[in-house]
Amino acid sequence: MRFRNIEFRWSNCNKKYELIKWYTHNSGDSCYVVAFFNKTTEGYDMETVGDRFFEDKDAWVVGKYGLEFLNAIFQIEQDEEELK
Repeated sequence: MRFRNIEFRWSNCNKKYELIKWYTHNSGDSCYVVAFFNKTTEGYDMETVGDRFFEDKDAWVVGKYGLEFLNAIFQIEQDEEELK
């Protein structure tokens, strides 16, 4: 999911969900990680990278969506485990 220049996505490299910020420079588009989403026994937590999360108000919007999305999936998985 992408909103303006902030994207919530799965990272094959880091093997976890992440929040990234896209920017344009002379040789094209690049991105950097703003936050990681770590799965715990109680759901997902968001781990920010320095102050990057606070540099862009759109990161708050997309980060909140990402965390709610992942925790909803986590709850569904927990409910399925309880039914087994």
